[in-house]
Amino acid sequence: MDRLKEIEERLSAIKIEIDKEGADLDLLESEINSLAEERKKIIEKIEKRKQLESNIINLPEENIIKSFKEEERMEITRDSKEYRIAWLKNLQGVELSETEKRDYTSAASSIGGAIPTETSEALFSKMTVIAPMLSEITLLRVAGNVQFTAEGVRNAATQHTENAAITASTDTLVKVSLTGYEFNKLLYISKTVQTMSVNAFEQWLIDMIAEDIAVAIEDAIINGTGSSAPKGIAKAATWSTASNLVEVTGTYTITYGDILNMIAKLPARYDSNAKFLAGKEMIFRGLANVTDTAGNPILINDATGKYPMKILGYPLIQSDKVPAKTLFLGDYKKVVGNLSQDITVERDASAGFASNSIAFRGGAIFDCNIALADAFVKLTTAAYK
Repeated sequence: MDRLKEIEERLSAIKIEIDKEGADLDLLESEINSLAEERKKIIEKIEKRKQLESNIINLPEENIIKSFKEEERMEITRDSKEYRIAWLKNLQGVELSETEKRDYTSAASSIGGAIPTETSEALFSKMTVIAPMLSEITLLRVAGNVQFTAEGVRNAATQHTENAAITASTDTLVKVSLTGYEFNKLLYISKTVQTMSVNAFEQWLIDMIAEDIAVAIEDAIINGTGSSAPKGIAKAATWSTASNLVEVTGTYTITYGDILNMIAKLPARYDSNAKFLAGKEMIFRGLANVTDTAGNPILINDATGKYPMKILGYPLIQSDKVPAKTLFLGDYKKVVGNLSQDITVERDASAGFASNSIAFRGGAIFDCNIALADAFVKLTTAAYK
């Protein structure tokens, strides 16, 4: 580069010398030609070097230089696209390439062959769609047993008399202890699963395994007995007409007054988060027939809300797991759950040897309990057939 600068400076000087009287034009011409030739060679070398550098940066994947760089890349993790593909192919029983084997073996040694993050989150997202109660409760995702503290009785502030002693409030905290219960799904599929694309196989896992486990967990959230099992909303309290229960008997319709009575029994502090919860039959054979004093249906469509229906301004959640002829109203954030182990998937080809099929087992560990029993009211009825 220094020589190129010298050449440019000399050529500029020659321009001046040409105009001087007595200049040897033949000699200057020869020097100009010599300098121009030298400058051309220097520029060609510079351009060639730039081209070589560009070629190195843009080498194709199979080039040995990039292969070397791949060997030096960052450690494969659960979040890596490479690990996800290798993990899914391995689960399918598809032969891995040498690179995929290296990726899977490297990651498996450090994270134990755990389900890829992207696949795990897709499974969980599917669960919340199939089982909306998972999104309604206070859901933790903490490994192992866990103790959760919720606010219990909360007293109002009091006016203070000047110079008088201040008495401490008797506010309380409620502790919820959660362990874990296994939820499993076992299914068989033909070995043609090995012909699926990676993405199609992943979607199949999500549809077949996440859906069924989600339904079982939602059943536990609503109906769990709490005896060697999660404790659900149906067992949230001792139901009594004096405090938290509305009983409808001797008629074929639920009345507007019954719904108002139910709402009245729920403490006002839970109103902002409260929702109705019912099965499809209760909704369309019971609630759909209830009108207010002006004859207007109390069940209305809510096209803009998360849930498509409302009752007197309260969102309505539909679940097939709600007991027949039962309606709940409450703040479901007062149910605390813990998915201590997200869905895992295992494969066993030997189990289906005679039928040329492969067994896949999905599993999750979940527990839930009630933090505040007074956050729920219940209506039971024999009002519809």
